[in-house]
Amino acid sequence: MRLKPIVLTLSPDEAQEVIRMDMDADSEAALNFVRTVLAKKVKEALKTH
Repeated sequence: MRLKPIVLTLSPDEAQEVIRMDMDADSEAALNFVRTVLAKKVKEALKTH
């Protein structure tokens, strides 16, 4: 896989969840968010079309 700079867009709900996790220092939820939301978005952005 060839890496390149990417820009990810978060929905308002996703952005709110990031802020909530930060305020609560919720590391378990943060890891889950990275695995289920961010990783999916990164993989999609890096796909060659």
